[in-house]
Amino acid sequence: MNSNYPRELEKTIKILLENFPCVCLLGARQVGKSTLLKKVLPKGKFYDLELDSDFQRINDNPDFFLAETKGPLIIDEAQLSPKLFPALRVAIDRNRDKNGQFLISGSSSPELIRNISESLAGRIASLQVPTFSWDEAQRTASSKFYDYINNPEKFLKLKTLYKRNDLYKLCAYGLYPELVTKSKNQIFREQWIENYFKNYIERDIRNLFPNLQIETYKRFIQMLIYANADIINASNFAKSLDVSQPTVKNYLEIVEGTFIWRKLNSYTKNTTKRLIKMPKGHMQDTAFISSKLNINSTEELLNQPSFGKIWESFVIEQLIKKFQVKLIKSTFYFYRTHHQAEIDFIIESKVGLIPIEIKSGTRIENKSLISLKNFIEEHNCKYGIVINNGDEVYKISEKIYVIPAIYL
Repeated sequence: MNSNYPRELEKTIKILLENFPCVCLLGARQVGKSTLLKKVLPKGKFYDLELDSDFQRINDNPDFFLAETKGPLIIDEAQLSPKLFPALRVAIDRNRDKNGQFLISGSSSPELIRNISESLAGRIASLQVPTFSWDEAQRTASSKFYDYINNPEKFLKLKTLYKRNDLYKLCAYGLYPELVTKSKNQIFREQWIENYFKNYIERDIRNLFPNLQIETYKRFIQMLIYANADIINASNFAKSLDVSQPTVKNYLEIVEGTFIWRKLNSYTKNTTKRLIKMPKGHMQDTAFISSKLNINSTEELLNQPSFGKIWESFVIEQLIKKFQVKLIKSTFYFYRTHHQAEIDFIIESKVGLIPIEIKSGTRIENKSLISLKNFIEEHNCKYGIVINNGDEVYKISEKIYVIPAIYL
């Protein structure tokens, strides 16, 4: 990762290290985890378990290694040594009150999450490292939007942070650090994404799930890309792939657990309406969508029939990244009734429910707000938000704020 692109996560990780003995950075490959490890603890001793020498030194006798090596310790790709986690528990418990002893990372491994929950519960804080946020990619200040969620009237004071076309470029090319730093090089982008997907399948999926039908799983991911921001009907996927529904559900767990795709559950609380309860999902980075749809410019992005759904997932990921990096405890949903009343995105947090509609256009018609208004009234929400591609922030009704994406 280019050090000229500061990550807001650095501050977040330091806060967690001040409060926990161990912090684990999770995330897909090539999102900048290793760079963050070294930047957060520049004086820590660094070990990379993908190096044979480091792996043997730690994995042969992790209890001895942790007892004899003075910290703080940084261990990259920790999922490669399952024996490490019980040893970490013992090492932490020797000096339980000392925080910031260990900083570890792991890529694409549901097993890593399982090891953490079984061995290190209460001793560790986990944080997903995503691709760049918009402000990181543009090297601009973080929006005050996230500081104002308790006081929405302050939304009206927000300042523009981006040019609309710059956001379209980020949406078209993706937010993996290398794709941002070399966004003008189309040949590089195409080769990078092709190699990334190949390595994801060959290095991660094949090793982690040796009994998986790889070719079927590849087709499944392609179907997910085309179903971006859609309801996921496991039965339809199973028929198309000629597999069972449990197999599809297993594939969904894998692709979500390896940080390629994100599932949003349906919000079903406190309502008497008949709801769609199947999950909805989207790719965590738009680079894979653009590659599959041969989008190589902002013009091609804007002319895509599916641009609205691509933009929706792009905006949702920005919101999730910022809520998580600011440690705002939140759960994320969508909402749809059997009568097609829909809310694109719902955030459940300390301020209550925040229903959000995402529009790719600049104009908003009152009839498009009916579902949002009804949801706010039914669930007694403090306010709702419409995110569009306009130019100014304003109130469109008593409890609904219009906030263009360029302010986020």
